[in-house]
Amino acid sequence: MLSANKEKLQSFYMGQNQFVIPFFQRAYVWKADNWAELWENILEEYIEVKNGNPKSEHFIGTIIIKQRESEKVGSLEYDLIDGQQRLTTICLLMRAFYDVTDDTNIKNWIKTLFVFIDSYGNENIRILHSKIDREYFQNLILDKSTNSELWDNFASLKIEEIERQTELMNKIHGAYVYFRKRILDEAEISDLRAYIQIVLEKLPVIHMALTKDDDVQQIFDTINSLGVKLTTAELLKNFLYSNPKVAEHYQNYWYSVFEADEDAIEFWNRDRTSGRIRRTTVELFLYSYLVILKETNVKLESLFKEFKNYLKDKIAEELVVFAKDIYDFALVYQELPDGENLSDISFVEHDKRFFHVIREFDINTIFPLILYIYKKVNDTEERNRILRVLESYVSRRTICKLTTKNYNNLFITILGELKKKESITALAVSEILLKYTEATNRFPDDEELKKAFNNTYLYNQYSREILYCIALFQLNHDYTDNPKLNINGFSVEHVMPKKWRNNWNHLPENITEQIRDFKLLTLGNLTLVKGRLNSSMRDSGWNKKKTALQKYSTLRQTTDYLSTDEWNESVIEKRANDLYNIALQIWKR
Repeated sequence: MLSANKEKLQSFYMGQNQFVIPFFQRAYVWKADNWAELWENILEEYIEVKNGNPKSEHFIGTIIIKQRESEKVGSLEYDLIDGQQRLTTICLLMRAFYDVTDDTNIKNWIKTLFVFIDSYGNENIRILHSKIDREYFQNLILDKSTNSELWDNFASLKIEEIERQTELMNKIHGAYVYFRKRILDEAEISDLRAYIQIVLEKLPVIHMALTKDDDVQQIFDTINSLGVKLTTAELLKNFLYSNPKVAEHYQNYWYSVFEADEDAIEFWNRDRTSGRIRRTTVELFLYSYLVILKETNVKLESLFKEFKNYLKDKIAEELVVFAKDIYDFALVYQELPDGENLSDISFVEHDKRFFHVIREFDINTIFPLILYIYKKVNDTEERNRILRVLESYVSRRTICKLTTKNYNNLFITILGELKKKESITALAVSEILLKYTEATNRFPDDEELKKAFNNTYLYNQYSREILYCIALFQLNHDYTDNPKLNINGFSVEHVMPKKWRNNWNHLPENITEQIRDFKLLTLGNLTLVKGRLNSSMRDSGWNKKKTALQKYSTLRQTTDYLSTDEWNESVIEKRANDLYNIALQIWKR
């Protein structure tokens, strides 16, 4: 390492410095909250300067660069190892400053910050992006995309509306529009020099300069250990493709699937829930892939460390095979039903229904097993039969309120057993599940399931999914106009309300208040309605309540029972048994 010093941003935007973002770096991903924080820092420092406090400054992070052989005479080229988000954002901010002023002198000065002239008299952009961001960034910075037309689409919007719009657009365009709006709304246009000077001099960074011989991967590891937010995917990519023999395959094995276009980037960086923690899709994929390789539990918190330990002794040829394997599994993973694909589904869409169930039951630990099955079983019909077995297993266990604490190890054990088999079939999966006898892993039989329908109280989210699947089954016939159903907007309604004492005073013989309080929580008393009934309807007596249910529900699980003269424990039990008989047809053992 040549040096590590505190540095003003100005030093990065002067002379013939050009910063090249390596091909393995992530795309520009800053969002409105990042831009807002930077802008607030600028405004704070502007006030400090106006109040006569010249020593005030705001540290904004680390910039790491590495020397490289210059390809152009008259330029000093560096690989931008860390800090591309900050330096890119500052360039976009400067372009916004440039476009809001008509002062030619200020424009000429600002332009030198984001472009420079080499020895041939050619104009060069200060930051050279890679892959998908290059065209967006260069067109905007050099105004080849007509910035005024871009701005015209947003000029009349409020900043809050612009923030929402930037979630749907390229982040480079988003940053430019965001800053241009903030400048016009909040800055003194006659004093732009002061704002720009604050950016250049009052927002220092720690500048780390590496020599051509420094180990970039070691630097990345150090950054990560210090808590700087580098994702698992970035760390793995940098580690894997820092090997020259593997780097030859970067375009085919990494870029083409993870970074090929904005849709790919958005897909892999989409947030998902894993337990109580938000994870990106790519993290959950890499977790699933490593579990498949190791056949052991892997901690998401130390995922890169686990990858590094797995790969540390492998030679270049083995790393290439590994890179190809990730590519192959990633192609499978991105085709798994998810997101909008699960909005409207029918009963016979077995794969979508399975993924809907595990999403609503929040069973993410099954993904390594499912990914392996999708990779190895090409016969769609056989794969759907396997999914139906697994759906029956997790649904029966959920209805019976059996523990999920062992699911991590359970699904890894099943994965290991399947990897030993010549072919993976629904029969093979079923045989594995049926041999388990402990509460932590057994496949509930029909009698246990029947008792659960009559005596189990489930979380609302789980009850809603059970009732949703039953509704799909009841729509699965030749006479329905639309066999698909969207769970969004449905809520779980207690037919006999929790506050039954207000209007349901009559208690049948041998039924105590305690029995009723419990029985009304079971599945026989629960149904799905669109929206939510208002409190007066929800707690009203049966005659009024069934009128409201006729209005808010067209599902047979509700309408088939609205002709009954009285709603009591015996009706609840009968309906529970009816639902159980449907469940037997959906979730066979």
